[in-house]
Amino acid sequence: MIQLLLTRMETVQYALWMMGQGMLGIFLFTGIFYLLIYGLEKIFNPKSEK
Repeated sequence: MIQLLLTRMETVQYALWMMGQGMLGIFLFTGIFYLLIYGLEKIFNPKSEK
């Protein structure tokens, strides 16, 4: 019985670890995408005439 409980705990910990890695990957991708858009906006910003 205790071995089954420990096996489940390892599975839960592994699932949380995988979820954390996935969320970190999403945040990194979003950050890189944001910086890319920001940089392209600075480079290709049309000059406003007054």
